[in-house]
Amino acid sequence: VFFTKQKRLFHKTKMENIPTRKRNESKVIRGKRKNPSTNMLFNKSILGKSAMLITCILSSSTAFYAGTNVKLYTDKNVRIDMMKHGIDSPYEEASYDPEKADDFFRSKPLASINRLGQLVGKSSGFITSVMLDKKFGKEDEKAEQRSQELLELMTSLGPTFIKIGQALSTRTDLLSAKYADGLTGLQDAVPPFSSETARSIIEEELGIKIDEVFSVFSPEPVASASIGQVYKGTLRKTGQDVAVKVQRPEVLKNIALDLFMMRSLAPKWQEFQDINSDLVGLVDAWGEGFVNELDYSLEAEATKEFSESMRQRGLTSVFSPEVVDNLSSKHVLTTKWVDGERLASSNADDVPRLCGVALNAYLTMMLDTGTLHCDPHPGNLLRTPDGRLCILDWGMVITVPNDLQLSLLEFIANLNAENYEEVPNDLVKLSFVPEDKLEELRSSGMTIAISKMLKLAGEGGGPKGAMQRMVQQNKDKYADQLAQFDDIDSPEAKKLRQKLFREDWQKEMAEDATSRTETGSKSTTLDLTNGIEELQKQNSDVFAIPDYFVYMSRAFATLEGIGLSSDNNYSITKACFPYLAKRVLSDDSPRARGALRTLLYGKDGELNLSKLQELTTGLESYTVSTSSVQTNRDSSDKGRNVAAEQLTSVILAEESNYVQELLLNETATMLDASVRNAFSPTFTNIQRLPSLAPPVPFGALFTSPLSLVKEALEFQTIDARDKKRLENVRILREIAGSISSKTNDRSNAADGNIGEVVGRLAQEAAARQNALRRIGARFGGTLASVQANRLRQRAEKKGEASNSSKLAGRIAISGAKRLDDLASTILLLDR
Repeated sequence: VFFTKQKRLFHKTKMENIPTRKRNESKVIRGKRKNPSTNMLFNKSILGKSAMLITCILSSSTAFYAGTNVKLYTDKNVRIDMMKHGIDSPYEEASYDPEKADDFFRSKPLASINRLGQLVGKSSGFITSVMLDKKFGKEDEKAEQRSQELLELMTSLGPTFIKIGQALSTRTDLLSAKYADGLTGLQDAVPPFSSETARSIIEEELGIKIDEVFSVFSPEPVASASIGQVYKGTLRKTGQDVAVKVQRPEVLKNIALDLFMMRSLAPKWQEFQDINSDLVGLVDAWGEGFVNELDYSLEAEATKEFSESMRQRGLTSVFSPEVVDNLSSKHVLTTKWVDGERLASSNADDVPRLCGVALNAYLTMMLDTGTLHCDPHPGNLLRTPDGRLCILDWGMVITVPNDLQLSLLEFIANLNAENYEEVPNDLVKLSFVPEDKLEELRSSGMTIAISKMLKLAGEGGGPKGAMQRMVQQNKDKYADQLAQFDDIDSPEAKKLRQKLFREDWQKEMAEDATSRTETGSKSTTLDLTNGIEELQKQNSDVFAIPDYFVYMSRAFATLEGIGLSSDNNYSITKACFPYLAKRVLSDDSPRARGALRTLLYGKDGELNLSKLQELTTGLESYTVSTSSVQTNRDSSDKGRNVAAEQLTSVILAEESNYVQELLLNETATMLDASVRNAFSPTFTNIQRLPSLAPPVPFGALFTSPLSLVKEALEFQTIDARDKKRLENVRILREIAGSISSKTNDRSNAADGNIGEVVGRLAQEAAARQNALRRIGARFGGTLASVQANRLRQRAEKKGEASNSSKLAGRIAISGAKRLDDLASTILLLDR
């Protein structure tokens, strides 16, 4: 009773000193924030009443210690104080410093106590409900309801928790999946603050009078978020429509306080939950992003840099709004107005193409420019009337280091090549697994689990599609065992199917672990239906979620969601391939070379022509989607021509590059196999001739010339690898014939203008005469090297079978040495 009276007295004192208008607004706001379902359960529970008691203690203590320091407002000083940014903050915008925050807030404990009281008061009902659900075994039954309550709670707690909720929606290692799913619908939208205050901030920040600069200025915001709100205006001088974003007052102070409290509690929570992820580092990563977002001048720079970097790379179908520099500052950002509709809700036919544009743009940011947009929720991706993609809101970006870019490139290449054995190494490079835990990861049997999950996910359809394929595979695999059921989808059949699957799954993991370790230790038990969340939970000493992944996963989860909305079988792994093709064909760095070799040669070391064809098709797809706005035949032909020009510039480059080296080596290998195959009948006839043995006394000293020739011809026979290369030659001939036929048809259809085509080809050849001479020299040297390597390898395989074999082997090794010398001499011509 005492605490209740103290709280009422404090509230009454505070309200009496606030003008009536503000008091009424406060009532309305409080009314909106109530959660009936949570409050009902909260008030009926003993734990809920205890939590309310704690809240009262904190509130009354705050009032007692604050004494006369309780802030009294008048209309005038409310407007003045609300206009100021960075008041009572430990650091400025874009200058996150946890050490300064620690010193600052520990010297002002009342601020922390007051905020803690707010947090406890708003969250205690939800926490009590979750505890009771767990106690009475109703967690699954109430999961959907609690998920919605958590979403509402995070929204009510302010901008910091809205941002954190969005980040946690992808972190099932920190938050249960059933709650994380609910947070995916968290929108960064809150009631707006006073337009009178907003206008005052704009005029003071920019040193202008709104009525003098704008002929039209919306009286109320057209959009309102946790950090700022947007007005639409029209400039008097130019008539240009613009969007004016103004920052919410005191937001820096609130965010700084919340981050300080979370950072202080993170070590205890990490220890309590036994989490391998660095929670303090995670809070710091969030903090740096949130605080950087408060400096609109940085957002303006990022906005301009994106459009310029996309233009330089030929990605003309994606852009960001144009910044109006003279009407922008640290807390006000003005850009030209962009008309458009949300990409996720558009019914236009080109949405799939624009999904590809968005993905290529994000891959370019992540793997090329190194500046990644971290807030790609559906409202920030607009389809413009002219069929282009506009990306809004560049307040939150992260820098991707070059080493991480290449590691991601290698990881994507291994996924596309289904080279899952290398995935554990990729996880180390990407900081998901500490380097000293790599062997533990391999020996645990989890490699096969990761491989299977990635393979299922790579086939498209998102989590739902992957699960459907897995269920269907299991139905086919266990058809005999399930034949006893009339309905194979019955609960009993489902239970048996899942039991058989778990047993086989664990057996495969155990066998994989045993094959990798000498001791044959048993593997970790894992159920795929629990997904990545269970994998990380059971192996928290191996897996850690790196800080950067918070933003990247959110970006690509949003893009995948948009893709799935227009195509149920959409695969983001396959959608990455066009950019990957463009990157590996144009990047000559050593690690990019490795990614290209992985794609083309896979695990067996032999050229995969289907992947080569996919690369060329991917490059064409990338060029069409990013350079063309329309999707008609003319634009597709334009994209195809641009792709052909890019390939030509790489393959026929005067200076050597890795793609050219690979093609020359494969061409030389195929030519060597083709020539030997052409002479194969002759070689066979010679080998069938009877050998004349030398006289008996000299048999051990001399080898007959014919025997020597037969032995030497063994080095020219066609083996299994040669047959595969000859098959590649056949496929290439068919592809070339098909292209030639299409080209002739297209030429005949184009008014028979063959002279113009021939003229262009002649000009191209003339322009590249010097390059062709140098490439010819490289090819000659490569051909000699290929033959030398073949002779050397086969001589080593022949062994010590007979005197003739020994002599033939020595001749082969000598010939290989001479061919190496010839290759070096020919390559001097290139230099």
